Amino acid sequence: MSNRRPAIIPALFLILLGAWLLAQNLGVPLPGWDSAWPGLLVFFGLAFLLQFFLGDRRDSGLIFVGVAATLVGAFFFAFTLGYYRWTDMSRYWPVFVLIGSAAFFGQWLAQPRDRGLLVPAFLALVVGGVALPITLQAVNPALADLIIRFWPVVLVLLGLGLLLSVFQRRNR
Repeated sequence: MSNRRPAIIPALFLILLGAWLLAQNLGVPLPGWDSAWPGLLVFFGLAFLLQFFLGDRRDSGLIFVGVAATLVGAFFFAFTLGYYRWTDMSRYWPVFVLIGSAAFFGQWLAQPRDRGLLVPAFLALVVGGVALPITLQAVNPALADLIIRFWPVVLVLLGLGLLLSVFQRRNR
C-alpha cells in the first residue's frame, strides 16, 4: 500500500496539467503563464504537505518546504495578478522572512518535541514583524531611524544571554 502513495503527486500533476491544456484547447479563458506560474510553487508546496500527511510523518522538513513554497507561491500570485507591482518588491522583502517564520512554526507543530525550531521561528517573526512596517513606511520615521540604528543591541543582548546560560550550566 505504501508503494502507491508516491504516485499520488505525479497523478495530480498530470490531471491538473491535462485539465489546463484541455481548457486552453477548448477556448476557455485562462490566465496566461505570465500570471499563473506561481501556481507551480503552490502545487509543489501542497504536494510536499500531502506527502508528509500521507506518508509516515517522520520527515518534518516536508512541512517546512511545503509551507514555505505554498506561501511564496501565494505571495507571488499577488504580484502576477496585479495586486502589487514587482518594482515594490524592495518594500515587501520582510514577507519572505515572515514566511520563513511560518514554515519553522509549521515544522515545529509537526514535531513539537523539537523546541529548537522555535528559536528561528520567533527570531524570523520578530525581524519580519519589525522590518515590514518600516519598509512600508507605516512607522514614524524617527522611530524607524532609532530601530535601524540600534538593532545591533539585540545581538549583544542575545550574546550576553547565551554566555549567561553557559555559565549557569557550568555552575550546576
